[in-house]
Amino acid sequence: MKYIKKLFKWLYEVLKETIAQTFTLLGFFIAWLTLTGTAKDIVGIAIIISIVLWLLTIGMRKEPEQKQPVRKVSK
Repeated sequence: MKYIKKLFKWLYEVLKETIAQTFTLLGFFIAWLTLTGTAKDIVGIAIIISIVLWLLTIGMRKEPEQKQPVRKVSK
C-alpha cells in the first residue's frame, strides 16, 4: 500500500511537470520533425533519453519544505 501511494504521488508529479513543460516538449517534437535521416534518429534518441532523465530526477529538483517557526503566545 505504501509503494502504491508513492507511485501515485510520483505519477501526479510527472503529470504536473509535463504540463508545465508543454511548450518545451512541443519544441523538441517540432525540431525532430524538421530533421531527416541519421540526424533524426540521433536527435530522437537524445530527446527520449533527456525526457526519461528529466522525469526520473523530479525528486532531486524538489525544494525541501521549510518548517514554520512555532510562535509562542504570551499570556
